Amino acid sequence: MKNFELYWKELHIGSLVETNWDMRSSGDIVFDTDFLNGSSEEITPIMRLIKHSVRYSIYLENGETGDDGDQLLKEENEFLDLINCSDWYLINEKKEKVNILCPFFHEDNGITWQKV
Repeated sequence: MKNFELYWKELHIGSLVETNWDMRSSGDIVFDTDFLNGSSEEITPIMRLIKHSVRYSIYLENGETGDDGDQLLKEENEFLDLINCSDWYLINEKKEKVNILCPFFHEDNGITWQKV
């Protein structure tokens, strides 16, 4: 298992433990307390993206059933600037920066990410 710190720009979001790896890595996240308790202009959109990602993950895990899919796709448009940006990265155990695509958040503090 590898340990990482997740960042968006200079904002520390949390600590990751990689429990599965292949083309995409996945594991668990422990959110930074300052991040969870913050309400700055920088934190709020990231928190909204995480909540959206969890809801979308639940939708996908349930076999894409129900009418929520259209609503979730509409909501996703609000986050395209965060999803498509290149400001997501990890710091590994050697203190090296590892650029990643926007991570996908799951319920129970699960997370999936992919290196650029």
